[in-house]
Amino acid sequence: MKIKNMLLAMLAVSMAGASAAALSDSFPERALRVVVPYPAGGTTDVLIRLLQKPVADAAGQSVVVDNRPGGASVIGTSHVAQAAPDGYTVLGGDLSMLVNPSLMKDLPYDTVRDFRGVTMLARAPLVLLVHPSVPAKNLDELIALAKAKPGTLNFASGGYGTSTHMAGEMFRRSAGIDVVHVPYQGVAPAMAALLGGQVQMYFGGTTTGLPHIQSGKLRALALTGEAPSPLLPDVPTFVSRGIQGVNADTYWGIYAPAKTPDAVIQKLNAYYTGALRDAALQQRTRDLGLTLIGNSPDEHTAQMQKMIGDWGKFVKEADIRLE
Repeated sequence: MKIKNMLLAMLAVSMAGASAAALSDSFPERALRVVVPYPAGGTTDVLIRLLQKPVADAAGQSVVVDNRPGGASVIGTSHVAQAAPDGYTVLGGDLSMLVNPSLMKDLPYDTVRDFRGVTMLARAPLVLLVHPSVPAKNLDELIALAKAKPGTLNFASGGYGTSTHMAGEMFRRSAGIDVVHVPYQGVAPAMAALLGGQVQMYFGGTTTGLPHIQSGKLRALALTGEAPSPLLPDVPTFVSRGIQGVNADTYWGIYAPAKTPDAVIQKLNAYYTGALRDAALQQRTRDLGLTLIGNSPDEHTAQMQKMIGDWGKFVKEADIRLE
């Protein structure tokens, strides 16, 4: 009886392997769906939509962008975690996916266990923007103002765990200031709140901030990262102004359910890394201030796991909690 059970188990494993191989050989046979866990209009959504056509051309199938905002990106991310691991539904995620495990103890998924990386797409710095009503004209003046009036300045974010949130927390901690976090459901409403003067500060994308800086509606004080941005050559980095530790460049990647077959993951990786070499896309992303990456699934998965650990350490040390 034991031998019979063993043979049945071996047969089941063999059939599962054959089924996975058949799936991989025929993939993709229908449209691919990329879930964006934010409303339309933010950088995550824009980047994923820029990739739509070159990925569709490579795959020979259409690519559908499915915006599922809410819950600080948890709603859309959870949807992908529960999707069939067949490669037809993937996540276009950003930094919040890597921060949420340390911020939220009751996530409906385990990020490390339930996801694997397809490829890291891009990275970009953030720029500290202030409303013109703020009297500070530079970073030193802003820090002095915040120290003189603790707890009176607010900074917006696109939601808990986003790079716009983490940048503000890093600035607060590195500069030793008391500023209040005001989360919004996405970067578009956060930017709208800053433009309307409901909040005083916001760490935004260089591209989304640029037209408002040029029009005088917002003032740019400093950039994350090690080097100035070609889009904002006159804006200093935090490092150059003596503020260390504001290392909140944002990242974007493609993630799939963990049990997606290796061969399918490799095909998806080829579609996306190939799309990143598209000349028109490269020019458009340069205009957006993005640095393209495009690495292997194993490299991306290792990045994901390391960054989850690094952000977990920061969240604990900074004692960041959901309000």
